[in-house]
Amino acid sequence: MTVATVDANGAPEARIVLLRGVDRAGLVFFTNYASAKGRAIAHDPHVALLFFWKELERQVRIRGTASKVTRAESETYFHSRPRGSQLGALASPQSDVLPSRTWLDARFEELRARYEGREIPLPDTWGGYRVAPQVFEFWQGRSSRLHDRLAYTLEDAEGSWRRERLAP
Repeated sequence: MTVATVDANGAPEARIVLLRGVDRAGLVFFTNYASAKGRAIAHDPHVALLFFWKELERQVRIRGTASKVTRAESETYFHSRPRGSQLGALASPQSDVLPSRTWLDARFEELRARYEGREIPLPDTWGGYRVAPQVFEFWQGRSSRLHDRLAYTLEDAEGSWRRERLAP
């Protein structure tokens, strides 16, 4: 899915992440909390998510608020990942400027050797976010360009949703 954020300067950014879970509380993805997206969410937790299927002429847009998942949820997911992905999360200062690719590769190899035969610890700067949706919009393309758009907006804490049809 695409995740869009706004940084401390008001600049929007969007990037692709892997959706790793959906429950009644929201949609979950994992990342480095110190990354550009993590810093943006710390500044302003309002995010937009986008799923797009060109071949089906469909998309789902979601606006909501991101908050960190529990450390236990992050631990469980982190340790379910391939060992190389765990090492990569520990090695990479995501979004920071690197001195070189050689530096990153050397850091990865150093960590691989250090944790050979041992559990790789969850970095303090790595974990998940759960996006609590406040608006869903479902879009279905039509050849006439009179696309179908349905918006659902959360109205209250009890979970009531308002449904509206939007003009294409």
